[in-house]
Amino acid sequence: MLKYINLYKLSNIIDGILIGKNIYVSNISIDTRKDNIKNSVFIVIKGNYDINFLCFDAIKKGAIALIVESFYNYNISQLLVKNTNIALGKIGLWLRKKSNAKFFCLTGSTGKTSVKEITSNIFKQFGKILYNYKNFNNDLGVPTTLLKLYNENYKYVILELGGNCIGDIKYLSSICLPNVSCITNISYSHLVGFKNFTNIIKDKINILKYLDNNGIIILNRCFLYNFFLNKYFLNKKILFYSFFKNKKSIVYIKKYKLYVNGSRIILSTIYGNINIFLKLLGFHNILNVLTSVALSLSVSNNLKDIKIGLESFNPIKRRLYPIFLKKNKLILDDTYNSNPRSLYFSLIFLNKCIGYKILVVSDMAELSYLSVYFHIKIGFFIKKFLNIDLVLSIGKYSYLLSKYSCIGKHFYNFNDLIFYIKKMLFIYDDITILIKGSNLFNMNKIIYFL
Repeated sequence: MLKYINLYKLSNIIDGILIGKNIYVSNISIDTRKDNIKNSVFIVIKGNYDINFLCFDAIKKGAIALIVESFYNYNISQLLVKNTNIALGKIGLWLRKKSNAKFFCLTGSTGKTSVKEITSNIFKQFGKILYNYKNFNNDLGVPTTLLKLYNENYKYVILELGGNCIGDIKYLSSICLPNVSCITNISYSHLVGFKNFTNIIKDKINILKYLDNNGIIILNRCFLYNFFLNKYFLNKKILFYSFFKNKKSIVYIKKYKLYVNGSRIILSTIYGNINIFLKLLGFHNILNVLTSVALSLSVSNNLKDIKIGLESFNPIKRRLYPIFLKKNKLILDDTYNSNPRSLYFSLIFLNKCIGYKILVVSDMAELSYLSVYFHIKIGFFIKKFLNIDLVLSIGKYSYLLSKYSCIGKHFYNFNDLIFYIKKMLFIYDDITILIKGSNLFNMNKIIYFL
């Protein structure tokens, strides 16, 4: 645990220039609204706000030094750097290197936030942990999380690494230096930044490049992209998990059954079986649990603690989150994000629900040149394989999904869509409505009105 650091030493860490007194600070902060910034050095990150006001607010709340890109006329010590975002990353890396915690880093196209949250709930049984708050998984969120290492001792650190374009995972992995790396899955997402599927794979596998010499890789044995990773397997311990029985897997799904309020799962591990009732919905969450258990087994054989962590975990809002308006009137809030893989799994769950079944859907964002293809493909999938009664769509590309499902009705504004959904709720006594869309479309306001 660190208590104080002087500004001269900090300037060397971030390659900055010290202007003012070489004083000692007891904390490093970035947000005047949340952080305890008394006696701290405050990092001024550029954004859509007045920087002068931000500096004034930080000083008023107790900051005694600033890290800035330009000198400001305040009677306070300042560290000048070329880029405060990069300075934040350098401090994060420095703190990571000083930490005695074991670092678990995971990435993937879908499910990484859920896996991080489930894993963290299990690891709470093992000792003091640190993990990203909500989806703080980018170039600001990850190093901001690492700042918490400054004055606390943790046994385990679980970090979700997100990427929107090539280089994101490489940068985040380079400041986290994982002891254990996991790729949950790789599928089509963020194509605006990545351009193609090959680039998505190239970006995700960067999480394996920064493992320490004794590092562990956690992978799903069933995924076909594993052959891309062969050159990173050398001199590394690999722990596989799988959907089906496999001699080389440390855990697999022995049996499962989906219910409207959760799932009953039996997992077979190298240490015995785990029989749990999971409060999460859908088969994709069973896969998320499978990944979390594999991560847990890399440090513990205590199946009792793993079971406690799993059964005490509650559904995450906006991720297939169940809202019962009445006993047989169910809203499935899946409004956080949408891509082909996540929409497919949500539809599979909706298909198994009771009563009149409605999909309310907006566009899957950031699919670039494949936007038309995937919206039409999901529409055909609904028509050919699913027993869903109605598709209500809003957005540019979701019109195609609605059209090719042959059971669709398209809307051009939220008020008309919400009015129609309310009408359906009054007409049908038994009804399940899945509301799904990329975060960009703010589909959660439909949930609010309902």
